[in-house]
Amino acid sequence: SDVDKLQFSDFKTQLQEYTQHHNLGALEYRIVDERGPAHEREFVSRVFMDEVCLGEGVGRSKKESEQHAAEQALIKLTAM
Repeated sequence: SDVDKLQFSDFKTQLQEYTQHHNLGALEYRIVDERGPAHEREFVSRVFMDEVCLGEGVGRSKKESEQHAAEQALIKLTAM
């Protein structure tokens, strides 16, 4: 169903809930790079917690790159 898909695809929400649940501190997303021509722009995002970079992601939109960064952060945090 669409609800299931949303839950699995929205890594930013999952990361937010995880960090709140474990009282880990505030998250901050930053666009660190934009590359490529306008019609095939790529964005590079990083997600930080207390100035520590937890993940980096690349995507066709800022939102997509942030989702990938959040996914990396989740993998890192849940593996600890």
